[in-house]
Amino acid sequence: MAEVNTVLIIIGSLVALVGAIAFFVPALTRIINAPGGPKLKAIVLIIIGLILIVVGISVQLK
Repeated sequence: MAEVNTVLIIIGSLVALVGAIAFFVPALTRIINAPGGPKLKAIVLIIIGLILIVVGISVQLK
């Protein structure tokens, strides 16, 4: 089940990357379903991406 961990790390990286890009390009935040302004939405995406990466690294699924 190492594939699940790899998928979590890849998805987390993509989410964090989109959040980092959205931080500098506020027009991308229209597609993010979170309350608040553009900067807050970008920060939420970065945090969610980091959580997914940590879960993918730390949890060993059998």
